[in-house]
Amino acid sequence: MSNGPSLSRRSSLADYISAIPRPRLASLRSRKSTASLRVDPYTPYAVYQQKMFPAILRDADVTQKLLEAILETPGGRRSVSRLARTCKAFKEPALNVLWRDLDSLTPLLGLFPSTILRRARRPGLGLVRFLSLSGPEVPLLTSSAPSPSLVPTHGAQTKPPEKQDWVRFLAYAERVRSIAYVESSGNIHPTILPLLDEHKPVQHLLPNLTSLTWKVESAASLERCRMFLGPKVEAVVLEVGTRSAKMNDLLEEIASHKGLTAFSFTLHTNLPDDLTETFHDNVALEKVALTAPGALAAKVGKWASALPQLKTFAVDLSARTTTAVEGFFEEISTGSGYSTPSSVGGTDSGVFSSDEFDFSEARKAAVRLTREGPRRGAFAKLNNLTLTGDAANLATFLRHLTSPLTQLDLIMEDPPAAVDWHDVCTIISDHFSDTLQSLRINATSGSRFGELVRATSRGGDTPMRELPLTYLSFLPRLWRLEIDLPESVIFQDRDIVHISRICPNIEVLRLCPFARFPLSGPPPPLTLESIVPLTRDCRRLHTLGLVVNAAELQSDDVYSTRVVCSRSLLRLHVGHSWVKNPLQTAVLLSHLTPHLETLKYFNEKNRAGIVEANAVSWQRVAELLPHLQHIRLSERKLQPPPAPYVPPPKADKSVDATVTTADAAVSAHPEVAEFAVQAEPELVDFGVQMAPETAEVSIDATPIYMEVEIMAAPEMCEQSVDAVPQTEEKGTEPMALADSDSGSEASDEGDHPVNAVPSISMFIPSAATGIANITYRVVRFYTAPFRFVFSFMPTMPTMPTMPLLSRFSTVHASSSNYELKYAPEQEKHAPADSEPAAPAAAAHTNGSAIVADINPRERRCTSSNLNESIRFRFGASVPDRALEYHVTESVAAAGYGRRGNESLNATRQSTVRTATSTWHPSPSSHTTYNMADPKKQEKDFTKEVDALLPEVQSLATSGKLQEALDKIYVLEKQTRNASDLKSTTRLVKEASDLCYKGRNFKLLNNSINTLSKKHGQLKAAIQAMVEQAYDWLEDIRKTEGTETWLELIETLRTVTEGKIFLETPRARVTLLLAHYHESLATAPTATHAARKESLQLASDLLNDLQVETYSSMDRREKTEFILEQMRLLIALARLKDSDIGKEGKDSIGGGEAEWVKVRVGGRKVNEEFLKDKANEGLKLKYYDMMIQYALHQSSYLDAAKYYHKVWETPTIKEDVNGRGKEALEHIVYYVVLAPHDNEQSDMLHRLFADPALPKLELHYALVKCFTTPELMRWPGIEAIYGPHLRKTQVFSSDKPWEDLHTRVIEHNIRIVAQYYTRITLARLTSLLDLTQQQTEENRPASRYRELPEQ
Repeated sequence: MSNGPSLSRRSSLADYISAIPRPRLASLRSRKSTASLRVDPYTPYAVYQQKMFPAILRDADVTQKLLEAILETPGGRRSVSRLARTCKAFKEPALNVLWRDLDSLTPLLGLFPSTILRRARRPGLGLVRFLSLSGPEVPLLTSSAPSPSLVPTHGAQTKPPEKQDWVRFLAYAERVRSIAYVESSGNIHPTILPLLDEHKPVQHLLPNLTSLTWKVESAASLERCRMFLGPKVEAVVLEVGTRSAKMNDLLEEIASHKGLTAFSFTLHTNLPDDLTETFHDNVALEKVALTAPGALAAKVGKWASALPQLKTFAVDLSARTTTAVEGFFEEISTGSGYSTPSSVGGTDSGVFSSDEFDFSEARKAAVRLTREGPRRGAFAKLNNLTLTGDAANLATFLRHLTSPLTQLDLIMEDPPAAVDWHDVCTIISDHFSDTLQSLRINATSGSRFGELVRATSRGGDTPMRELPLTYLSFLPRLWRLEIDLPESVIFQDRDIVHISRICPNIEVLRLCPFARFPLSGPPPPLTLESIVPLTRDCRRLHTLGLVVNAAELQSDDVYSTRVVCSRSLLRLHVGHSWVKNPLQTAVLLSHLTPHLETLKYFNEKNRAGIVEANAVSWQRVAELLPHLQHIRLSERKLQPPPAPYVPPPKADKSVDATVTTADAAVSAHPEVAEFAVQAEPELVDFGVQMAPETAEVSIDATPIYMEVEIMAAPEMCEQSVDAVPQTEEKGTEPMALADSDSGSEASDEGDHPVNAVPSISMFIPSAATGIANITYRVVRFYTAPFRFVFSFMPTMPTMPTMPLLSRFSTVHASSSNYELKYAPEQEKHAPADSEPAAPAAAAHTNGSAIVADINPRERRCTSSNLNESIRFRFGASVPDRALEYHVTESVAAAGYGRRGNESLNATRQSTVRTATSTWHPSPSSHTTYNMADPKKQEKDFTKEVDALLPEVQSLATSGKLQEALDKIYVLEKQTRNASDLKSTTRLVKEASDLCYKGRNFKLLNNSINTLSKKHGQLKAAIQAMVEQAYDWLEDIRKTEGTETWLELIETLRTVTEGKIFLETPRARVTLLLAHYHESLATAPTATHAARKESLQLASDLLNDLQVETYSSMDRREKTEFILEQMRLLIALARLKDSDIGKEGKDSIGGGEAEWVKVRVGGRKVNEEFLKDKANEGLKLKYYDMMIQYALHQSSYLDAAKYYHKVWETPTIKEDVNGRGKEALEHIVYYVVLAPHDNEQSDMLHRLFADPALPKLELHYALVKCFTTPELMRWPGIEAIYGPHLRKTQVFSSDKPWEDLHTRVIEHNIRIVAQYYTRITLARLTSLLDLTQQQTEENRPASRYRELPEQ
C-alpha cells in the first residue's frame, strides 16, 4: 500500500526532516553484484497551505448515519474498523458504531491481556491455568468435574483477572448498547461467566447496555445475566430451557427496571404463576413476546390487554385447543351490550323485591360457543402482531381483536385446512382492512423440518397444494404481501388478478419464490403473461417474487399496448422458474418491465432440486435483458408524441320541457274501532316472620405501646451581621468657670441654666471626694465582669440604686453634654406622627431599653436612671470623641417591627437586631472601656467631588469618556479609603451615568465590575450603583436590543453573586432573565426540544433563589416570586408529561420531579398573608396552581378544599352568577369524587348545609343523594346527571366518570351494610347494578362473610 500525500501541515522540525528523501540501500543479494547505491527518485508531495474542513464530523448524527450505512454494506465491519485505525477524527464515532451491537461475548473477552488468555485468538476458550505449588489442590474454575479430596499436591487453578486487566474491558464496555449470549453456540466456555461474575470490579459490566438477549439451557447460566442488567436496560430477550428455582427473583429484577419497553420470554416449561403480578407496574412496555405453556392463561390476556403502550405482541398458539385460545380473552371486557346489568341481570329495581335468575354465565357460554363478542378497547394501541400455530387458532385469536394492526405476521402449520384458511382471510379483511399495511405468512419450524426430512431422505417430491387468495377482500393500505410455505405453493391466474384488484398500493409481493416444481410433475400454473395485471394495475410494485413457467406466448396482444408496462418494477425473483426460449422471455420482460434492475434465480448446482437447464436459460435471459431494455427505451423516445386531444363538435338544440300536471283526488276515511280491556289487579297478602340473629364477639383491645428512640442533634450555624455604626460629629460651646457655690446650688436644685459654668471644685476634688473616688473605682473594678456580661442582655432588670454611686455619677454626669434616659414601654411604641427623636438617638425596641438623648442644653442626670448609665459607661475612655455603642437583641418568635431610628441589617435567616446609640464621654478621670472600634469617616471630600463632577461631565460630552473615568477613579480611591460614603456613592454613580449617557455599554459593564471589586469598597456604594443600573434595563432593551440587555443582566448577576446585601436586586434581575428564557419557549418558531430547554433554564434560574429567607425583600414581593417559581415548574412539568412514550428512555418518569417542587413551593406561601383583601389576586393565583397540582395527583379532596378557599374570597363570593357559581360547582364535583373518609364526609355535610348550595338545584340534588342513607341506582344517576355532568370540563374524560361510578358503588355498599347482616351475592349484584364479577371485585370480604350458626 503506497503512502499518499499528507493533507496536514507540518508543524515541527522533526516532521520536516522525516519528509526529506533518503537513499535506499539495496538488498544484501544486490549488494554483492554492485557497489553503487541507488537513490529512490520518488519525492513525497507536501501540502503546506491546504486545510481540511471535515464538515461531516461537525454533526454527530450525520457521522453516525454514515458509519451505519457503511456497516450495512458487504464487508462493512472491516471497513469501519480500518477507518477507526486510520483517522483520529473517525476513531471515536467508528468505535461506538462497531461496539454498539455485539452478538457474542467473544469480542469483550478478547480485551483481556493475552497473558491470561488460554488462546489469544480464541478468547472464548477461557483463561490460562497455573500450578499451585503449595497447599491442597483446589477445584478448577475451568472444569465442571468435582475435585477430589483435598490433599497437599500440585493443583491447577485458573488465573483470575487482576484490576489492571479490566481497564480495556471497562473502557470498551461503555460503548456496548446491545449484546447477545447463546449458550448452545458453544463459542464461550461455560466457566468464563462464573469467573467474570466472581471477580468483576463493578456491579454491572456494561453500564450503558439497553438491549440484552440471553438464551441458556441451565439454571446456573441463567443467574449470570444479572451482571449485565444495568440501570439503562430497556429490552430483554430471555430464553430458558429448564425451570429454575430462582426464576422468579430474576424476573422481579428485570421488572424493577421501570424503563423497560420490550420483553420477550421463551420457556420450555409452564410460565411462572406470578408473571403478571411481577410485571404489573411495567406500564411502559411496548413490545411483549411470550412463548411458553401457560401463555394463553386468562390473567395473561388481561394483563397484556391492559398495557397502555403495547404496540408489538407475539404469542405462540401451537399445540393448543381452540377453547384454550378463547380462554385468553375470558377476563377481558367485551364490546357494548355483551355483559351489562340490563342483559345479564333481572329487571328488579327495588331494595326489597324478590330475586331473579342470573343468565350471565349462560350468555357468556353462548358467546364462547358462537365465537362472537370482539374485545373492543383491548390492545388499544397494538399495531404489530405475531402469531404462531395452526390456522384455526389464528382465526380464533384474530376474531377477538379490533386493534389498528399495521403489520401482521402469521406463522402457521402447512398445509392449513380449507375452512380455517377461509376464516383467516375473512377475518383479516373484515377487521383490519383499513389499517393493515404488511402481511407475512410463513411456516412453522415443524413444517420446515418435515420438508427438510423429505428433501434429504430421497423419499420423493414434496406434495404441492393450492392456496387460494380470492378469499381476501379489499385491502387499500396493504403494501407488503409475502407468503413462504413449503407445500401450499400453487397459485392460479385468478389469484394474481384478484391481488391486483384488491391491493392497488402493493409494493412488495412474494408468493413462495423458493418453491420447486420437479420436471416429473406439472409445470408452474403461472406464466409471464400472468403478471400483466400486476404491471398494469399496481403502479407502485417494485419487488416481485414468484415461480413462473416462461413458455411461449399464446398471443401477441401484450405487445400492442404500453399500458401493461411498469415503470416501478425494479426487482424480480423467479427462483426455480421454468424457461424454454431465453430470447423470447427477455423480449417480453423488456416490454413489461423496461426499468428492471435486478433479476434473481437459483443457479447453485449443489442445491437440492436445481434444474441446470433452467439455470443456464435464465443466465442467458439476464445477459440479454439489459440490451433489449436499452433498445426498447430508445425506440419509445423516438416515437412521435401522441396527437393532441380534439374535442368533439358541439351544436345547440332546444327541447320542449313543459311540465304536465294533473289533479287527482283520493277519498280517505279512517276506520275507527273501540276496544276495551278489563284489568283487575291481583292482590296477595304475604307475611314473613323475621327473627334477627345476634352474635357476640369479644375483641382484645389492649393497646400496644412502642418505644422509639430518635437521635436529635442540633444544627449550629454561624451568621454574620453588618453592624457598621453611623457616626456624627458635634461641636461644643466653651463654658466659663463659675464659683463653686453657684455650681453646687445648681446641682442640688437640679436646674442647670443654659450658660451655667461649672465650679472649680468639680475639677479639684477634696479629700472626702478622693476617698469616695477610690472606693468607686474599686467597686467598678470588681464588678467589671458582671457589667460586661449584663451589657449584652437586652432586658436587664433595674439594679437597686446605690447612694454612693448615685452621688458620684451625678457629679460626673453633670459635666457631660447629654442625658441618659430609661425609655418606658409607652414611649417605645410612640405613634408615627409624634415628635421625632434626636438625630443621634437610636431607640431600642425590646423590653427595657436605654436611650441616649444628646441635648447640649440639659446636663441633668437623675439617680433613677443611674444604673442604666453605668451600663453604657462600661467602655474605654476616648477624650473628645463620640463613641458608638451597640445594643444587640434577639428577636422573639412573635417578632417586632422596626421603629424609630433603629438600624436593621439582617442577613439570611438572621434573628439579630442591632440598635446604635451615640455616646459622648465626659472628661472625667474614671477609666471606661470601648467594646468595638468601628471605622469612621476620616475626611469629607464633598468639595472635591463638587468640583470634579462638572469637569468630568464636560470631558465626557467632548468624547473623552475614558479620561473622565480615570479622574473619577483617582478621587474614588481617596474617598473610599477615607470611608466617605456619600462622596464614594456620588462618584460611582456618576461613572456609571457617564457610560450610560455615552451609550458605551461595554465600558459600562467593565466599570460596574471594576468598581464593585475594589478593595474595601463600601457596600452602600455598590448597592446604589446596582440599583441605578437596574433602572436602566428597560430602556436599554427598547433602544439597544436584547444582546446589550443580556450583557448588562449578566454583569449585574456577576456583581450581586454571593453578596447578602444585594440579594434582593439579584432576585429581581434573575426574574427578568427567567422571563426572557420563557419568551423563547413560547416563540412560534421554537421546536419542541428548544421549548423544553428554555423552560428548564428559566425554571432553574428562579428556583436557585431561596427568596423566602430574604429579610430585605417585601413580603408581597416574596409571595409573587414564589408563585412565579411555581408557575414555571407547572409549565415545565406539563411539557415533560406530554413527552412520556415519545422520546424513549429520556422522557421516562415525566415531570414528577417538578411536581414535587411545586408542592414544596406551595408550603412556602403563608396562607394567612393571602387573606388580606389587598392580596386577593395572589390568593387566586396561588390556589389555581395548587388545584392543578391536586388534580395531577388525583387528590380530589384537596382540590375541593382549594376551591373552597377560592369561594371564600369576598370578590368571588359576591359574584353569584359568575366565578362564585363556578367555584361552588367545582367544590361539589370534587368533594363527591373524593374517597369516603371522615374529612370528606364532614366537608360533604357542611356543604349540604350551606345556604348558597340550594340555589344550584342540580348540584344540591347530587349532594343530597350522597348524604341521604338510601340506595343510588347508577342507571338513574347516569340518566339524570349524565347529560349535564359529561358536558363539564371535570367529567369530560372517562376517569372522573368512572370514579363517580365507584363512589356511587361505595355509597350503596355502605347503605346495604346498614340494612343487611347477611346477603347473597346475587341479591347484592342486583342492588348494586353490577355484574357478578364486578360485585366480587368491589365487595369487602370482611364485611359480608358468612356468619356461623348460633
